Amino acid sequence: MKKTLIALSLVSAVGLANANSMISDTHKNNGLENDIQASEVLKLSADSMSLKQMQSKRYETSDQARLLETAVAVLQDTGFTIGEVEPMLGTVLGSKNRDALEGEQVAANVLLILVFGISVPVDDHQKLMASVVVDESNQVKGSSVVRVNFSRIVWNTDNQISKAERLEDPEMYQMFYDNFTKGVFLEAHEI
Repeated sequence: MKKTLIALSLVSAVGLANANSMISDTHKNNGLENDIQASEVLKLSADSMSLKQMQSKRYETSDQARLLETAVAVLQDTGFTIGEVEPMLGTVLGSKNRDALEGEQVAANVLLILVFGISVPVDDHQKLMASVVVDESNQVKGSSVVRVNFSRIVWNTDNQISKAERLEDPEMYQMFYDNFTKGVFLEAHEI
């Protein structure tokens, strides 16, 4: 449990520092710095317990190195670039860049141009981030708990941060754990 708290603190601190740095560098003198704070990205919601359950899964193995290897493989298979693996803390950090253009925003912008002759920035690109923490279960001896969380930072067409948020889509987490569980099974049976 102590290792989990240290790892989560490290992941949160690194994520907070990186997000604050990105926000500060991108938004000097434009006022958005006051609107989006990195600490908001890490704030716990009222649904924190259900979110934790969605993000966590217990596996009947104490081989945390194998679980970390599986996490790296699953993240890479889904397009993430691994930025850091820290076996002593049981953490894996990854990221990937993606398009963030949304049809509704573009349509609304076209309408604004046609009606009022003005254009507003729309979401353009995003960086998705994943962090995985593997730790021994404090409830079931000989098992481990894997916890993954996803977040993103979105930049608009003016290259300003328009969103910094934790992703809470259950399908994203289910897909990760479906692939992760298959990977653990294949590793265990050396397939």
